[in-house]
Amino acid sequence: MRGLVACLFLVGNALALECGNVIGIEQAISSAKQYVGTVQSTQLSQNKKTGECYYRVRGTEGTAVIDAKDGKLLRFYRKR
Repeated sequence: MRGLVACLFLVGNALALECGNVIGIEQAISSAKQYVGTVQSTQLSQNKKTGECYYRVRGTEGTAVIDAKDGKLLRFYRKR
């Protein structure tokens, strides 16, 4: 069990290192809050083809994709 936790920690850190200079999670949440309503979860991800990093912020009204470099809204998906 301890090995699994250590492995997951290393994978998470490797993703953060590949993204390089990114905005803080607080700034991504504040950028997305007007679109998603109450924030439920936030995740830092990286596009496999282009290598671009982005935050996926899920909330009560939908999901916003925020650019991790400058904090601009890339896409918004409204919940049905």
